[in-house]
Amino acid sequence: MELRHLRYFIRAAELLHFTRAAESLYISQPTLSIHIQQLEEELGSQLFARVGRNVRLTEAGELLLKRARQAVRELETAGEEIDAVKGVVRGNLSIAALPLHGSKLFPQWISAFSARHPEVKIRARSGATEDIEAGIISGTVDLGYSILPPEHPEITFQELLQDELVLVFAPTHPLAKLKSASIEALDKLPMALPSHRIASARGLHQYFANNSVQPDIVLEYDDGHALVAIARAGKLVTCLPKIAVQDVQGVKILPLPAEGQKIKAGAMWMHLSPAARAFLDVLVEFHEHEISRSAVHGKG
Repeated sequence: MELRHLRYFIRAAELLHFTRAAESLYISQPTLSIHIQQLEEELGSQLFARVGRNVRLTEAGELLLKRARQAVRELETAGEEIDAVKGVVRGNLSIAALPLHGSKLFPQWISAFSARHPEVKIRARSGATEDIEAGIISGTVDLGYSILPPEHPEITFQELLQDELVLVFAPTHPLAKLKSASIEALDKLPMALPSHRIASARGLHQYFANNSVQPDIVLEYDDGHALVAIARAGKLVTCLPKIAVQDVQGVKILPLPAEGQKIKAGAMWMHLSPAARAFLDVLVEFHEHEISRSAVHGKG
């Protein structure tokens, strides 16, 4: 069984479309089909089943996909670790973050990391906390950045940021006239909130319960950018991490009343490759710098 057979199979299994898989691998569709056929003959099992014009994995294909990903990743990690011993960090790195955190912080992190390790190819994406954790467990995400702690106990994490949830609303909303919000103002307040797929939602609903508040939750959404746009439209209030929205144009923010709701964010992973470890180093340095800068400004 050749390594390229496994790589080709994994790509075909991910896309479930031989033509698109072949194009992404820069080979012809007949070439891909031949390699898949050779793999099936070697294993003595059919890996793909055609249902009409669609392709799906067979039970044998599902089993192989899980093991093939592990095998390929182990071999890639071995090569990366050997390079790291020689002082060179290279390979592929898949990172994921919540949409608002990703769009605000990823550009800085990636720029700093790429300047140090130009031979690492990065694949970055945004997603809900649920998606990020699922990617880490499946091995499709090497390093995630999200609200802590993760729901899955097998995920390792490192806290990097302490933040708070804030109310976000349009300048025309009645809350804009207030210097601070009261608990009573939240009761029956029409809101668009993060869905259960975002980790901050768990703490937010606990906050409402602790303060005996029942807002009018009109909408739940798992995209922070969409929630900001909805709040900007004027009628609904949302609640998001302060660091992600404090510089956003067209909206105002207020702290949650009473003691508010603190949250923690940071990095999550299962296995740190040399590239992932190097990226984590960048994250730690970035947050340490931000903490130091905040402390200096606070004293000023």
